[in-house]
Order: sequence, then C-alpha cells, then structure tokens
Amino acid sequence: MKFKTIEYDEVLKGVGRITLNRPERLNAINMEMLGELYELFKELQDNHETRVLILTGAGRGFCSGADIKDDALNSEKGIDLFASAGKHLEKVQRIYSRIIIAMRRVPQPIIAAVNGASAGGGFSMALASDIILANSKAAFTASFVNIGLSGGELGTSYFLPKMVGSAKASEILMTGRTVYAEEAERIGMVSRLVDDDKLMETAVQTAEILLGKSLLGLKFTKEAIRLNLTAPNIEAAIELEDRNQSICCSLPDFFEAVTAFAKKG
Repeated sequence: MKFKTIEYDEVLKGVGRITLNRPERLNAINMEMLGELYELFKELQDNHETRVLILTGAGRGFCSGADIKDDALNSEKGIDLFASAGKHLEKVQRIYSRIIIAMRRVPQPIIAAVNGASAGGGFSMALASDIILANSKAAFTASFVNIGLSGGELGTSYFLPKMVGSAKASEILMTGRTVYAEEAERIGMVSRLVDDDKLMETAVQTAEILLGKSLLGLKFTKEAIRLNLTAPNIEAAIELEDRNQSICCSLPDFFEAVTAFAKKG
C-alpha cells in the first residue's frame, strides 16, 4: 500500500510498522493522514497474517498533534466547518476521534515507539496504543487546554486517569504541561523507557515476543482489556474471560503449548 502522509512496511514477518511521515511538520495530523490511517486500519481488520503493529514517527518526533495549517481546513470550505458546532462535530471532530476507536478495535496489538514530542492528537494516539515504549527524548503534552479547548479529547479523559490516577490526570489535562520521559515512566504513562538508539530495536523485540503467542489468545487479550476497562462489575469481566478461555482451550495452540511446557518440566 502506498501513502503520502504515512509509511507502512513489514519489519518482520507478521509485524507491520506504521510511520507517521510528515517530518517537516513534526508528523502533524491532517485530514489526509486520517484518511490514510482509516484505510490502513480497515485493511488490517481482517488481515490474519499481520499479527502485531508498531506505530512511530519519522524524524525527530512522534506526532505534534493536529496540523493547524491543514489546507483542507484552511480553505473557504474548511473554515465553514467551524461556523457551527454541528458541522464541526460531524465533519472534523468525529473524523479525528474515531481514529482512536479504530486503533482500539483493530485486532493487532499496537506498540507505540515514541521518539520525541507527542502532543495533542499525537499524545492521544500514544495513549490509545496497547504497549507504549519511549526514549529519553519523549515528551507528552495534552496541549488541548492551552489553545482554549477542553483537556479531554480523543480519549485522553478515558485513558489517562486509568493509567496514572484521577488526581494526576486532572493536573496534567488541566495545566497542559509537558510530561517528560522519566516522569512518564515513573507515573505509569508508558510501559517502558529505553535507550535512545534502541527504541525501534526494543519495539521489534517486543513484537517478536508477541508473535510467539497464539493468534486468538493475543486478540482475545486485547479485546478483554478493551471491554473490561468499562465492565460494570467483576462478574461481567469474568464472564468475558471465561468465554475466551474456553474457546482457546479447544484449539490446537493450547494443547501444543501445554505439551511443550510439560516436556520442559
């Protein structure tokens, strides 16, 4: 697949890498990029050969957020979309926000390799990933409130409190301050902090570990985490887990893994 604002390649058999590729704009998100990401995620939805995804940014940063110079929004037609809340909601806001839903619904685990600035929508995309790796240059900014918007956007008010607690999340979202790499690891915003020159290497190594798991087991794990983040009670959460385990127990992968484990003992 050929794209203009993103690159997609296979770094390892079964591992696809998505590179946000507008380095001259610090990989800012424009409407064209969103369209290409939707196209890619739609293709990946039923792709069983691609087991894991890595998301990163080209050049010196991960993603600086929405591109305020986006030609599609600065034309006469684009400016008209800001004339009413209804137009903006349908034609702009939900186009942006649904990319987060697409990331969560795609069956492949997404490993974010955050290599520098991650602000606004880029911050949101990092949080929406399943595993978040960051180098020492990573810097996370919920910049929405700094330009007169609500600090809760593109899932930040959903993900961040669950990661770091409501008090810390409130402070980050309300002040719009930057959280640098070491603090991000300390408060649980990222999975792991890695050496600058080993970020992609670590992401690929992590993907290799995931490739060693069963296709359905990995898919069900992502699904269970996604759905049980908002499970109404422990009974509902366990009911979903029970279903997943019973399905997996009936598959060859389970018997092969158990047999291999028993032989080690």
